[in-house]
Amino acid sequence: MGGSMKALLGGLGVVLAMVQFGGASHAIDVRNEDERKYQVTITSSSMSRDIDLNALTLSLVVCVGECEFYVPGVGRAKARGNDTVTIKNGKIITEARR
Repeated sequence: MGGSMKALLGGLGVVLAMVQFGGASHAIDVRNEDERKYQVTITSSSMSRDIDLNALTLSLVVCVGECEFYVPGVGRAKARGNDTVTIKNGKIITEARR
């Protein structure tokens, strides 16, 4: 396992956000594969929350329904279920996991 992957997994942080009563929730992986810190705004139909995502880290975001992830200067991505949101090379993408 490469050094950056160890750092990514070693920096595992858990963010419990966007949880509401009466709905099924899922954990969305939010990965920062860049070597800089980003501020991420996570928005759902019921709330909005800002998190700091350090360089080479992974956070788990519990989301009911669909959440939008906004990173200033990088872009926006929407995710739901068990999707993975990745910031890499200054871009943000969503990958569906089944």
